[in-house]
Amino acid sequence: LKLSALTAVVKQLEYFRAMAMQTRRASLLVVVVACCVAALFTSVGLSFVGQPLHGPSVSLSVGRQAYTKGPLVTDPPEEVLSLKQRHLVPSAEHLEYAIVQFGTGQHMVMEGGMYETRFIRAVPGAKVRLNRVLLMKTKNDEDSFDVSIGQPFIGGAYADITILEHLLSEEQTMYLHKPKKHYQRRKIIQEKLTRFRIDKIVKEADDL
Repeated sequence: LKLSALTAVVKQLEYFRAMAMQTRRASLLVVVVACCVAALFTSVGLSFVGQPLHGPSVSLSVGRQAYTKGPLVTDPPEEVLSLKQRHLVPSAEHLEYAIVQFGTGQHMVMEGGMYETRFIRAVPGAKVRLNRVLLMKTKNDEDSFDVSIGQPFIGGAYADITILEHLLSEEQTMYLHKPKKHYQRRKIIQEKLTRFRIDKIVKEADDL
């Protein structure tokens, strides 16, 4: 019984080996046929997509030109759209202004302008001096502009302001959440703001 079972297993293995050999030969034959067909198409001058590889309709030089880079344009032409809309875009090209640091950042201010910032502890109507001026653009006698840049502040430059009123900002929703603690809170807060007016911007310091 054991000998017959072993003989059956050997016959099964021989069968699988013969099938594998036939499959390998078939795949090798397919590869050889494909290579022959490709070589035949190339020698005739055709491609697999049906268009000639070399002919008067398709030029290799044209294909190369599609990937070459053109000369670098040093002076690009000005866009016509920008010329039409230039008067609609706000610009500080012909303005006198200063960059002053107050509140939590640096702001561009002009004489006579009104601005809002975080709460300044002063009564309405009080005069306050801001002495952290980083940049100033002023007009000279020749009707051109001079730009002064501080390092980081301009020595002796300041801006005098007048406190107009104190107000509250828009409502802001604050949400607090602690995961896995069954804790969540929602608050509505309003920050205190101060509105002021720029009276004058001075480059040189004078007596207080």
